[in-house]
Amino acid sequence: MGERLLADHDRRHTGFSLSGVLAVLAAVLLGAAVIALVAANWEGIARIYRVAMIAALILAGVVAAVLARRRDASWISDSALVFTLLTYGAGIALISQMYHISGDERGFMLAWSVGALVVALVFSSPLASIGAGLLGLGYLFAEVTAFDLGATYILTASQAMATLAVSVGCGIAAWRARSVIAGHLTAVLSVSWVLWVGYNLVGVEPEHLLIGLGVPAFLLAAFTPSRLGALIERHGAVAAYGAVMLFSGLAILQAELNNPDLLLEMFVAALILVGSVVVLMISGAANRFVRRFAYFAFAAETLYVVWETLGSLLDSSGFLFVGGICLAIIAFLVMKIEKRFRKRQEVA
Repeated sequence: MGERLLADHDRRHTGFSLSGVLAVLAAVLLGAAVIALVAANWEGIARIYRVAMIAALILAGVVAAVLARRRDASWISDSALVFTLLTYGAGIALISQMYHISGDERGFMLAWSVGALVVALVFSSPLASIGAGLLGLGYLFAEVTAFDLGATYILTASQAMATLAVSVGCGIAAWRARSVIAGHLTAVLSVSWVLWVGYNLVGVEPEHLLIGLGVPAFLLAAFTPSRLGALIERHGAVAAYGAVMLFSGLAILQAELNNPDLLLEMFVAALILVGSVVVLMISGAANRFVRRFAYFAFAAETLYVVWETLGSLLDSSGFLFVGGICLAIIAFLVMKIEKRFRKRQEVA
């Protein structure tokens, strides 16, 4: 009995521990302290000593991570790497400030992202991979912001390839670290890159790109042959992302209709309603995220249809009453569907 309990504990244990979380928080606070110290601009300290201090802190973080890794203390190692990444970012800002190096947010975020990727790839650290994914999103956001604010800014192939390289690096880091969160960040970064580059270089609207990416992604994941299951998990995350992109694109398309006639508006609404049912039938039984998102899309679109068709005829209380009745009916149907899914899983 004792061996069974230990085996069950090992199977269920996820690696989460309070001490590990506290260690990461401590590393974040220490790194923030370094950033605040850099931001204070140490006028009383010579430049060479400032650079040496930052370099020493970065080296100390790397050494601490190596020693902790040798002792199999993964949380301590990851915490030291988080501190190293924060200190490295502070060091970039300090050197740029001291030596008046010309640059902007894009160059800063690119340098910081590349440093984070090097650390994540060398150590195969989940937290470092997550940090690299966040910084990669920050770099892409800086590029997008520069494009939106600069009247003369033109997207070049080198900038598009630089952001793509960061995205690919984040994906490799997430794969090496086996980090699910880093993988999701990479997926968001990749989709955002496609939308940004597709709109600025090809001129395709984001909603059309979302629909064009979402449909094949969902179908590919839903109908992947079993022999390719190791490459694309059947009814897995790819299907979920496909559903999210598909309905997000349809929602944007619906929201941007300019004074449409009722027939066109109801056609798009029917497309969303029917699409949510089809997605539910294909992957709902095996993918809880797809199932819940399909429920949400169906309920939200139902309320939208009620508002567009009856909103002008009802007052606020009347709309709330009708909407509540619709949601109650949907909730009842969802309960029936969930029971059928559970029975199907029990039989399997």
